[in-house]
Amino acid sequence: MAVALYKLDERMLHGQVISTFGRIMNPDEFIVVNEGVSKDEEARTLLELALPGGAEFDVVSPKTFAKIDQEDDYWGTKTFVVFRYITDAKEAIEHGAKIPNLNCAGFYQRPDSAEPQTNYGINLWLTESDKEVLRWLEEHGVELWYQVQYQNSKSALRDVVKF
Repeated sequence: MAVALYKLDERMLHGQVISTFGRIMNPDEFIVVNEGVSKDEEARTLLELALPGGAEFDVVSPKTFAKIDQEDDYWGTKTFVVFRYITDAKEAIEHGAKIPNLNCAGFYQRPDSAEPQTNYGINLWLTESDKEVLRWLEEHGVELWYQVQYQNSKSALRDVVKF
Protein backbone atom coordinates (compact mmCIF):
# COMPACT_ATOMS: atom_id res chain seq x y z
CA MET A 1 0.00 0.00 0.00
CA ALA A 2 1.23 3.44 -0.87
CA VAL A 3 -0.44 5.41 1.94
CA ALA A 4 2.05 6.91 4.38
CA LEU A 5 -0.50 8.87 6.42
CA TYR A 6 -4.27 9.07 6.85
CA LYS A 7 -5.19 12.41 8.41
CA LEU A 8 -8.39 14.15 9.37
CA ASP A 9 -8.19 17.89 8.88
CA GLU A 10 -11.17 20.12 8.20
CA ARG A 11 -8.86 22.72 6.63
CA MET A 12 -7.44 19.98 4.38
CA LEU A 13 -4.08 21.17 3.02
CA HIS A 14 -2.71 24.18 4.84
CA GLY A 15 0.55 25.40 6.33
CA GLN A 16 0.62 23.13 9.37
CA VAL A 17 -0.14 20.02 7.34
CA ILE A 18 2.20 20.83 4.46
CA SER A 19 5.06 22.34 6.46
CA THR A 20 5.24 19.74 9.24
CA PHE A 21 3.90 16.40 8.01
CA GLY A 22 4.40 17.12 4.32
CA ARG A 23 7.94 18.43 4.50
CA ILE A 24 9.19 15.65 6.77
CA MET A 25 7.29 12.75 5.20
CA ASN A 26 7.87 14.06 1.65
CA PRO A 27 4.86 12.41 -0.03
CA ASP A 28 4.67 12.29 -3.81
CA GLU A 29 0.87 12.20 -3.85
CA PHE A 30 -1.86 14.02 -1.90
CA ILE A 31 -5.47 12.88 -1.97
CA VAL A 32 -8.14 15.02 -0.30
CA VAL A 33 -11.38 13.15 0.38
CA ASN A 34 -14.60 15.18 0.39
CA GLU A 35 -17.63 15.09 -1.91
CA GLY A 36 -18.24 18.85 -1.96
CA VAL A 37 -14.66 19.90 -2.61
CA SER A 38 -14.31 17.24 -5.32
CA LYS A 39 -16.97 19.15 -7.31
CA ASP A 40 -15.64 22.66 -6.60
CA GLU A 41 -13.00 23.69 -9.16
CA GLU A 42 -12.09 26.89 -7.30
CA ALA A 43 -11.49 25.03 -4.03
CA ARG A 44 -9.46 22.38 -5.87
CA THR A 45 -7.28 25.07 -7.44
CA LEU A 46 -6.65 26.75 -4.09
CA LEU A 47 -5.65 23.45 -2.51
CA GLU A 48 -3.33 22.66 -5.39
CA LEU A 49 -1.52 25.97 -4.81
CA ALA A 50 -0.58 24.80 -1.29
CA LEU A 51 1.25 21.72 -2.55
CA PRO A 52 4.99 21.32 -2.72
CA GLY A 53 6.34 21.13 -6.26
CA GLY A 54 6.37 17.78 -7.98
CA ALA A 55 3.61 16.16 -5.92
CA GLU A 56 0.54 14.67 -7.58
CA PHE A 57 -2.82 15.80 -6.28
CA ASP A 58 -6.49 14.90 -6.47
CA VAL A 59 -9.70 15.58 -4.60
CA VAL A 60 -12.19 12.72 -4.64
CA SER A 61 -15.45 11.69 -3.05
CA PRO A 62 -15.40 9.08 -0.28
CA LYS A 63 -16.88 6.54 -2.74
CA THR A 64 -14.14 7.22 -5.30
CA PHE A 65 -11.48 6.99 -2.61
CA ALA A 66 -12.85 3.58 -1.59
CA LYS A 67 -12.47 2.41 -5.19
CA ILE A 68 -8.90 3.74 -5.37
CA ASP A 69 -8.11 1.95 -2.12
CA GLN A 70 -9.75 -1.34 -3.09
CA GLU A 71 -7.91 -1.41 -6.41
CA ASP A 72 -4.64 -0.15 -4.86
CA ASP A 73 -4.74 2.49 -7.60
CA TYR A 74 -2.50 5.07 -5.97
CA TRP A 75 -0.27 7.05 -8.26
CA GLY A 76 2.44 7.76 -5.73
CA THR A 77 4.74 5.53 -3.76
CA LYS A 78 4.13 7.63 -0.64
CA THR A 79 0.58 8.97 -0.48
CA PHE A 80 -0.84 11.40 2.04
CA VAL A 81 -4.65 11.04 2.41
CA VAL A 82 -6.58 13.87 4.08
CA PHE A 83 -10.24 13.44 5.01
CA ARG A 84 -11.94 16.80 5.39
CA TYR A 85 -14.56 15.55 7.83
CA ILE A 86 -14.79 12.51 10.06
CA THR A 87 -17.91 11.53 8.14
CA ASP A 88 -15.81 11.35 4.94
CA ALA A 89 -13.66 8.64 6.54
CA LYS A 90 -16.76 6.78 7.74
CA GLU A 91 -18.37 6.93 4.30
CA ALA A 92 -15.18 5.70 2.62
CA ILE A 93 -15.15 2.67 4.94
CA GLU A 94 -18.84 2.05 4.28
CA HIS A 95 -17.93 1.87 0.56
CA GLY A 96 -15.15 -0.64 1.26
CA ALA A 97 -12.00 1.37 1.97
CA LYS A 98 -9.58 -0.07 4.54
CA ILE A 99 -8.27 2.67 6.79
CA PRO A 100 -5.97 1.10 9.38
CA ASN A 101 -5.32 4.30 11.33
CA LEU A 102 -6.27 7.94 11.34
CA ASN A 103 -4.55 11.01 12.76
CA CYS A 104 -7.42 13.00 14.33
CA ALA A 105 -5.97 16.45 14.96
CA GLY A 106 -8.01 18.63 12.66
CA PHE A 107 -11.37 19.27 14.33
CA TYR A 108 -11.74 23.03 14.48
CA GLN A 109 -14.24 25.12 16.38
CA ARG A 110 -17.36 25.66 14.27
CA PRO A 111 -19.25 28.80 15.35
CA ASP A 112 -22.27 27.80 13.27
CA SER A 113 -22.59 24.33 14.82
CA ALA A 114 -26.05 23.43 16.09
CA GLU A 115 -24.42 21.07 18.60
CA PRO A 116 -22.29 22.15 21.54
CA GLN A 117 -18.57 21.59 21.03
CA THR A 118 -16.01 20.70 23.65
CA ASN A 119 -12.32 21.45 23.29
CA TYR A 120 -10.05 18.51 24.19
CA GLY A 121 -6.78 19.91 22.85
CA ILE A 122 -5.19 21.85 20.02
CA ASN A 123 -7.34 21.44 16.90
CA LEU A 124 -9.66 19.05 18.75
CA TRP A 125 -13.17 20.50 19.12
CA LEU A 126 -15.73 17.68 19.20
CA THR A 127 -19.50 17.37 19.29
CA GLU A 128 -21.35 14.33 20.60
CA SER A 129 -22.05 13.39 16.95
CA ASP A 130 -18.30 13.49 16.23
CA LYS A 131 -17.69 11.17 19.17
CA GLU A 132 -20.34 8.73 17.88
CA VAL A 133 -18.52 8.56 14.53
CA LEU A 134 -15.19 8.07 16.32
CA ARG A 135 -16.70 5.11 18.20
CA TRP A 136 -18.00 3.71 14.91
CA LEU A 137 -14.57 4.04 13.29
CA GLU A 138 -12.89 2.33 16.22
CA GLU A 139 -15.46 -0.48 16.09
CA HIS A 140 -14.55 -0.91 12.42
CA GLY A 141 -10.87 -1.43 13.14
CA VAL A 142 -9.47 2.07 12.72
CA GLU A 143 -6.72 2.98 15.19
CA LEU A 144 -7.39 6.60 16.14
CA TRP A 145 -4.53 8.79 17.28
CA TYR A 146 -3.78 12.41 18.01
CA GLN A 147 -0.68 14.23 16.82
CA VAL A 148 -0.84 17.93 16.00
CA GLN A 149 2.58 18.23 14.38
CA TYR A 150 4.96 15.59 13.12
CA GLN A 151 7.49 16.50 15.82
CA ASN A 152 4.94 15.86 18.60
CA SER A 153 4.56 12.37 19.99
CA LYS A 154 1.49 10.35 19.03
CA SER A 155 -1.18 9.68 21.61
CA ALA A 156 -4.07 7.26 21.37
CA LEU A 157 -7.11 9.46 20.84
CA ARG A 158 -8.85 7.71 23.74
CA ASP A 159 -6.09 9.01 26.04
CA VAL A 160 -7.04 12.57 25.05
CA VAL A 161 -10.84 12.31 24.87
CA LYS A 162 -13.30 9.70 26.13
CA PHE A 163 -15.82 8.66 23.51
